[in-house]
Amino acid sequence: MTRASDTAKLLGAGATILDGTTISTADNTDQLTLTSTDADANNGPNLRLYRNSSSPANSDLVGNIDFEGRNNNSQDVVYGSIEAQISDLTDGAEHGSVFFKSMIGGTLQERFRLNDTSVVFNEGSIDSDFRVESNNATHALFVEGSSGNIGIGDSDPTRMLHIKALGTGAAEEATIMFENEVGTTGSIGQGDTNSNAMIFTENGSERMRIPTNGSLLHNTTATSPGQNNTTTGASILAGRFMFNNSGADNIMGRNDAGGLLSIRNGGTQVGLISVGGSSTTYATSSDYRLKENVSYSFDATSRLKQLKPARFNFIADADNTLVDGFIAHEVSSIVPEAISGKKDAMVAEVLYVDGDEIPDGKKVGDVKIASRIDPQGIDQSKLVPLLVKTIQELEARITALES
Repeated sequence: MTRASDTAKLLGAGATILDGTTISTADNTDQLTLTSTDADANNGPNLRLYRNSSSPANSDLVGNIDFEGRNNNSQDVVYGSIEAQISDLTDGAEHGSVFFKSMIGGTLQERFRLNDTSVVFNEGSIDSDFRVESNNATHALFVEGSSGNIGIGDSDPTRMLHIKALGTGAAEEATIMFENEVGTTGSIGQGDTNSNAMIFTENGSERMRIPTNGSLLHNTTATSPGQNNTTTGASILAGRFMFNNSGADNIMGRNDAGGLLSIRNGGTQVGLISVGGSSTTYATSSDYRLKENVSYSFDATSRLKQLKPARFNFIADADNTLVDGFIAHEVSSIVPEAISGKKDAMVAEVLYVDGDEIPDGKKVGDVKIASRIDPQGIDQSKLVPLLVKTIQELEARITALES
């Protein structure tokens, strides 16, 4: 047969054509048209490729469509194909796969497949990029075949994940947004070209940023050290935190005298680190309005004589020169406010429980972290009032003796 119209004239309804039939044409008209005049919502027209095997088996190919043409050497080449395969022919649990292939470098290569568990692109690991274009970006999503790097808005990703603002204006940002099931959001993003800051938000509000000068700004957008800001009524005393800035120093700073770090219990300030021109003050609350039962008459000398200064080295620093100090529990009954923690306190051991990642040789109920000491601490500055009062008492006795 030489024309599709001739075929249509020869075939009647329900006709069967055996193998070897070719429909050819010398022009670009349609060689075969399937027409359905059915008016319902079901499929039509239908093209069915049916492999009626008497002994089907897993991995059987059940259909193939080749797209074939010639090369410049007058050879026939399949430039693309679609294949279907039986993955599992178990009755009631059948699975099928469909493969899409194209010619690359003289070899027909699989580009993506559909199977029962996934949609797989580039199963053969060829050097081929994957690109999704949106209405305003040619590389809205891009996987670089040569490196495996992923670009969002970027055509040349230099890291495993490279995010670039999709627009070209100064207000564009490259941001990752997080949202939970109730709609609360948070984000991490590179700010627009006006700020170039890395910005962290929570519940829709900015909480922290790292500007280009390396500062760490919390609840403020001030980039100049010492610049004060007010956010939701809270005064930001320090304009910046700098860590490992230009060397090994860890710096917390401002450019003028004043508060550097406010230490609070609830909403009440109980301590403050502040700086002057060339000095630092570590202050604890001492305002008279916070105190009661103030007494200036007590025996400091007797209490001071109970203190037992000692020389020692720390076990973890055995080679260090002996240092002067106190044993915490020996001070606790004399100046209790100088001591934190309890004598002989221990941190309880931690056991493996269901849900833990349990290493080989361990099981639920075994010790994960052994019990260890919960060490006491001392603030030796709390001894200063006792020392001053003792000196005053001794000075009074010396004066009386001299008289």
